[in-house]
Amino acid sequence: MSTYKNGLQTKKQLIERTYDALLSNRISDLKIRELAKQAGCAASSVYQHFSSLENLIAVASIKFLDEYTLAYSKMLNESTDIVKSYLDGWKLFCKFAFHRPDIFHHLFWGLDAADLEEVMTQYYSIFPLNPPKIYSIQYYLTFLTGDVVERDFMLMRTMASQGLVTVEDARYVSIAVTSIARNLLADCRNAGEKEREKASEQCMELVRHTLNLALNNCHYQNSSSQKK
Repeated sequence: MSTYKNGLQTKKQLIERTYDALLSNRISDLKIRELAKQAGCAASSVYQHFSSLENLIAVASIKFLDEYTLAYSKMLNESTDIVKSYLDGWKLFCKFAFHRPDIFHHLFWGLDAADLEEVMTQYYSIFPLNPPKIYSIQYYLTFLTGDVVERDFMLMRTMASQGLVTVEDARYVSIAVTSIARNLLADCRNAGEKEREKASEQCMELVRHTLNLALNNCHYQNSSSQKK
């Protein structure tokens, strides 16, 4: 039991020290020996808990999502308007993602869906979030799904079920807006604060515009069918 506890503590220390390093360094600047030294263990110990340096960095990067996921779950619980929830969710994403575009781009688009789900599982098994019980199941579904498009489509599909957009347009919107976010984040991974703020505003504007196109198209189709 003591061996297990010591091993778990070492893993926890490695994640915490890697997160600390990420606060002031780029992902590419991190070195396994230095991280191990900060965690008080040998470099070889890293491979007892993580498959690679990249795996350790990915797990530690999940901590950057903590505040975002809690704010998102709170928003979902308080909102009853699906369109407002969707846009508010994107506002939160832009707020946090463009603060550290390198981290968010790597997590959501640098890993495949299975890898993202796996690193989330690793992180939250050691550092579980503790949201109030009233938070909706949408919270858990959203952040345990590694596919970015499918996460977005969960809310778009709800809009389609309410007759606000067509199912086809719902899928197109999810593909389009996640592609927009991916490209803008990639472009400003090494950008300054003002450039990142501008990209965040542009991303939100494009998300809103893309959604409005789908909403207006559905409204037009419904109006046309009623006239017939």
